Amino acid sequence: MTRAHTLKDAYAFFLPLILMAEMMMISHSVIHAFIARLPDPKLTLAAYNIAFSYHSMAGSPVWTALTTSIAFITDRRSVRRLLTFNMIIAGIVMAVGCAVGLTPLGDLLFGGLMGASPPVALSARRAILILLLITPLTIFRSLAYALLMKNRYTILVAIGAFVRLVSLAGYLLALPVFLQGAMVGAAALLLCIATEALLAVIFAHRFYLALPVAAGAPPAHWEIWHFSWPLMLSQVSQNGVAFITNFFLGRLANPDLALAAFGVMDGLWRVLLGPLRNLVQTAQTLVRSRQELRTLLRFTMQIVGGFSAVAALFFFPPVRRYVLDVVMGLTPELSATIAPAMMLFFLIAVVLGFSALCRGLLLAARTTGQIARSAWVRLLVVCAAGSLALAFPAMSGAVLGAIALTGGFASELLVLGYRVLRTPGGLFDGESPPAAGAVAGDDGPNTHAAGDAMRT
Repeated sequence: MTRAHTLKDAYAFFLPLILMAEMMMISHSVIHAFIARLPDPKLTLAAYNIAFSYHSMAGSPVWTALTTSIAFITDRRSVRRLLTFNMIIAGIVMAVGCAVGLTPLGDLLFGGLMGASPPVALSARRAILILLLITPLTIFRSLAYALLMKNRYTILVAIGAFVRLVSLAGYLLALPVFLQGAMVGAAALLLCIATEALLAVIFAHRFYLALPVAAGAPPAHWEIWHFSWPLMLSQVSQNGVAFITNFFLGRLANPDLALAAFGVMDGLWRVLLGPLRNLVQTAQTLVRSRQELRTLLRFTMQIVGGFSAVAALFFFPPVRRYVLDVVMGLTPELSATIAPAMMLFFLIAVVLGFSALCRGLLLAARTTGQIARSAWVRLLVVCAAGSLALAFPAMSGAVLGAIALTGGFASELLVLGYRVLRTPGGLFDGESPPAAGAVAGDDGPNTHAAGDAMRT
């Protein structure tokens, strides 16, 4: 029988992912800090925020390729099937993005509905066309990282993210010669992700060759779709928090300032707390029994406690001023707008961490239906939080965004946590995970679950 994963195993798997997530998220804040020093930083940051938040939301279905690949990769045929499936999704995403970037639909969306000024809307449309090229790169990177994670080589994932960050610095220094405004940030992000994806494929190639050519029938497209559509919906709603919040920020008294401030704040919390999202892959990969579930619960409490303690440092004004004024190089207007929102980061850490754990447990048990339901609840909560802009038009856009983020992750935790705890049997009655080809549904295999373990 396979040895049960221990707390040491969890740290060995997760710590390289912390490095990966930090370097990925730092790359976004590096872009913010760089373009904040370009001419007209408020308009440039606002345009980049709009473009990136659109790209994050619209491209979300492709971002689920990592989770889906971990679940379905068994042989080389399954890798090719996953590549085909995700390329079809990518084609749809890119077609819609072209309509937004090339037609008046973009002006209507960003200017008429979101309330951005015409220069900001135009710059955002141009940046979106560049960001669209990231979509197919994400698929190759996800397939490669899935192979590395399944073989427990997460350190190679961290190395890929490090190379991405280092290359980003060079691209940012060179690109202002050719581009301007938000397009500098978009092109730099595209090129550094291309570099990372190439390295990831090189790292994963030997693990691909080590797979059997065929180990049974490959997963059908409908089977992959049945598993992944709840994840796509959840990912859209999760990444759509920023995009939807931007619509409400346009109702504030100074929409360009609110959009710029929220974009920087969104990047900062991702740098600080983004690694907590990797609790999804950690639970999905390492939890196969109630004993391992108890271990992961202890691990999550330790990790979330550590990140919450770090986030609590933003209660001290000198820490906030150093990050915003010195590290990010923001104008006094932007710094004052963002500072109050940073005091909510510790709450985001708690709800994000435990909601990620619950999502990973449901993925490990092939129970994805409730994940889709949590997505709808999250969107409703974000809209409710965003409506505060209508009642308080003078409030900070960064604070409004932080409230929406906290409420969204808290609602997901309640919905998914209830699903995990609602039955006395638990998600993992046996010692083995569900079969690789099991079809995900609301009540898939091993669904009478982790309630006992959570209560011990």
